[in-house]
Amino acid sequence: MAEVTKRYAVVTGGNKGIGLEICKQVASKGTMVVLTARDEKRGLEAVEKLKDLGLSGNVVFHQLDVADPASVASLVDFVKTQFGKVDILVNNAGIGGVKGDFEALRAAAFAWCTTKLG
Repeated sequence: MAEVTKRYAVVTGGNKGIGLEICKQVASKGTMVVLTARDEKRGLEAVEKLKDLGLSGNVVFHQLDVADPASVASLVDFVKTQFGKVDILVNNAGIGGVKGDFEALRAAAFAWCTTKLG
């Protein structure tokens, strides 16, 4: 169960860039950080980088694909079991590959503009 004074953070997309720096800064303040990434290898490499900076006691990895409900549920179960709470949640993960019928969207937007704006 979680210690009363210990704080816990989850950072999605924590394996590089802004996400990695957020993990570094938050962990350096004594908060336990769950660094998440879609790619397990890259996520574990990021955790190793942070451990090399002396943050080994404050960073753990959990695989997360924010576009996969089962992956999200797995993270929730992990955090509940290991820590019992989350104090800080940083939604840094990006998603790509938006699929849609853009012609239908364009036609709907045109119809709306024509109807509403004349």
